[in-house]
Amino acid sequence: MFKLRTFEKRLLVGLLVFLLSISFSPLGVSKTIQHHRDILYVGGDGPGNYSTIGEAMINATSGDTIFVFNGVYLEHVAIYKQVHLIGEDNTNTIIDGNGSGYVLSISDEMQHVVVSGFTIRNGDSGIYIDTQVTNCTISNNIVVDNKDHGIYASGKVEYNIISDNIAARNHNGTSLGFASYNEITGNTFEDNEEYGLTLILWCNENEIHNNNFIGNKAPAFFFLSSLNNWFGNYWGRPRLLPKAIFGLMGILPWINIDWRPRLTPYTS
Repeated sequence: MFKLRTFEKRLLVGLLVFLLSISFSPLGVSKTIQHHRDILYVGGDGPGNYSTIGEAMINATSGDTIFVFNGVYLEHVAIYKQVHLIGEDNTNTIIDGNGSGYVLSISDEMQHVVVSGFTIRNGDSGIYIDTQVTNCTISNNIVVDNKDHGIYASGKVEYNIISDNIAARNHNGTSLGFASYNEITGNTFEDNEEYGLTLILWCNENEIHNNNFIGNKAPAFFFLSSLNNWFGNYWGRPRLLPKAIFGLMGILPWINIDWRPRLTPYTS
């Protein structure tokens, strides 16, 4: 019969003890906790649900998702942690600014925030994106009835995605300043009192495609902004020829061109 020598037995036992110590070490436990991500719920009738989005934000940690059930939330939401803020249904999950302020704001230097699935209404501006916000996504929201801007960004706002939103019945639909390398795609800018989209002061190299510009006083305007790529947007009616977008470079009139405008409105 095969027998292990004393040295081999000790080596085998030592190896097993070492492996078991790794499996149940505090290091293994801490890694599991570190990579855990929570979902915090707002509204609804579940136990432990928060009554306001602001309360959930206080108790969230970076990486969490805040899921908001349908309802009307009369509050001003400040996002100052790296979270995903998700509404149940963008027509029935409503954040109402009660007539003033930024209804929802993303604080300066935030990254990888997601805001999706809301109606955001009745403020001075619906969504405000502060300085040096990067790699965030604003998608599938309805931003309406704000006094100044539907979506407003200023100050080295780069590499963000603004997609599949409706910005309607605001003074300006979406206004960007010092905002470069962003994707502005699949949005509808409709029935705004002034412009659907404005790019003011060094908004350079943004991708602006597959958007709908419908019923605004003027569709779009730029000032001291260059190298933006306008492509495949719908400009209120079918167009077979390229569409000129008028702006200023300093005191000089200038144009950008959408070389292949859409014949029909974009639908996601």
